[in-house]
Parts: sequence; structure tokens; C-alpha cells
Amino acid sequence: MRTTTRPSLYFTDRGEGQPVLLITGWMISSAVFDPIAHLYVPHVRVVAHDHRGTGRSERWSRPVSAALLAADAARVLDELGIEHAHVVGVSLGAAVALELAVRMPHRVRSLVLVGGGAGGPRTALPSVGEAIATATAVARESSGRRGLWPAAALFSSGFRAERPDVVAEYVPYFVSDLAPVVAGSWQLLAVSCFSRQGSLHQVRAPTLIVHGGADKMVAPANAAQLARAIPDVKLHIATGAGHAVPLERPEATSRLLLDWFEAQRHRRPAARGRRDRLTERMSRPFSLVSGSARNARDAVTLALRLPHARTLAAAGALRGRLTDAPTGAHDHA
Repeated sequence: MRTTTRPSLYFTDRGEGQPVLLITGWMISSAVFDPIAHLYVPHVRVVAHDHRGTGRSERWSRPVSAALLAADAARVLDELGIEHAHVVGVSLGAAVALELAVRMPHRVRSLVLVGGGAGGPRTALPSVGEAIATATAVARESSGRRGLWPAAALFSSGFRAERPDVVAEYVPYFVSDLAPVVAGSWQLLAVSCFSRQGSLHQVRAPTLIVHGGADKMVAPANAAQLARAIPDVKLHIATGAGHAVPLERPEATSRLLLDWFEAQRHRRPAARGRRDRLTERMSRPFSLVSGSARNARDAVTLALRLPHARTLAAAGALRGRLTDAPTGAHDHA
């Protein structure tokens, strides 16, 4: 199915019950949810769409922002007459889902963030060694298969070693219907300008954070950052799992999410007034600029705090040495 509003977005609508909106990641289509849809569809109504310019949606060669992609997600709900839904965002989709929860809280019954973060200069990055090892593995396997094979970035080394057949089944869903380079580049710009660290306290929806403990793309420390700042939150770290937790741990993740949806069944989002809707629409075109401004502000704040933090750490270490020194030891210095 496709939206009647432009740009036209491809979406699927499967099952019955509480509506669940799935928001996919960077450059990939919503087809990545197909291998595990059967675990959810008997219990909830699952709606998923391709971002503008990606997969089976209408081509788009202009800039995008998390705010614009969040508005697209709301358009899909409008198309189906769904007032609000449980919103599940994965990777880039987690940023879009978080943006939707901040800008349009009346659309989000509950929020699930999988493999995501709040953006900005405080984002925890993988170590240089991990990044190089992952990139090398992706390049080596892609060269050997003569086509993109991002398994090393998506799944843990243990899962790839133990279940190569399942990995081989999953990967085509990631590499088929990829966004063109231009659209993918605009999505990357949207990620780099995304910054919601200072807005996390505004998230009104009950929030479940799911993150792989061995995630090589988005460091698990980002999940902890989210959990510390969002008011009504539950954190689940899938020990040993990689970035694509719902696929690597399908049964465990589906049980976790279905139990979550059931527990939040009677939650209702706060109503939003006409003034709030007008403010959201008017600010949307400037979201890349405002996000960049927030990033710059946070970077300056961090830079100013760093020398102070180092001074405090040095003073603390000195106090520790003096306290631990034997009586009279400092008299002989």
C-alpha cells in the first residue's frame, strides 16, 4: 500500500489488535521486519513503512531531518486512521521515534528504542579498534561474496559463527531495496544533526530501551544515557547480542515487546492542542539548523567542562595519595 499524500510512502498493515508502528533504520527498507513479523502479527496490528527515498517509497533527493521523517511516520498513521500507536524505532528509526515522541507526544502510546541514542556530541562511540575491525570484516566478506554483506556490523560474532545459515537468510533483507546513495547521504546528515540529549526529560510516553550488549554500530553506553534521562523508562540489555537484536534474538525480543505492549494497553497519550500542532509544523523546516545549534552548544559546554573535570580529577587523586600515605611520609618529601 501507498500513502495518498506526497511523497508517496510504501507501507504494510498486518494483523489486528493494538497498533504498533515499526520505524526502520538507515538506508534500509521495512522488509527487514518480514522474517520476524509472524511473531507479532497474531497478537498486535503491525504497521511498517519505507522512509521517503528508500526502498519502495517515492524517490527523494532533497535533505531530510529526523523531524521530517517523524512527520512521515505520523502520515502513515493518518492514512490508516490510527490516532496513536506503540512506536518501535530501530537504529536510525530510534532517532525518528524519539523525535516523534518529543514533537508529537499525542501520537505515541508507548515508545520502544532499539539500538539507538540521543545524538549529539555526548554520543558514546565504539572504540577505534572495534570500528576498524568491523569495517575490515564487512569489506572482507563483501569482497568474498562480490556484493555488500554487512553481517559483521549487524550481528554478534557468536551468532555469525553459530548460525551462519540464519545470517545468510537475514542479510538479503538488509541489502535489497537500499536507498540510493543521495538519499542515504541525506539520512546520514539527519543523523549527524540529530540532538535530543537535552529533550529526554520531555518524553511523556512510557519507554522501553532495548540494546545489544555486543553492539558494534551503536555503543551500549548510549542506552544507559537514554535510561538515565527519560522519566518513565525500562532498560533491557541483550547480553552478547549485536545491533540487530530483534533478528538475532527473535523469540526473546518478541516476548519482551509483546509483554510491554500489553502492560501499556491502557496508557493514553496526553492530548495536544492546536497551538502545539502549529508550533511543530512551523519548526519542522528548521530542525536541521536547530539540531546543529544544539550540537554546537553541547560541544562548547563539554569543552568548557573538560578542563574543570580534569582539575577535579587531579585534585581528587592528590587527596587520595595524601590520605593513603603512611603517617609522616609527606614530611620527608
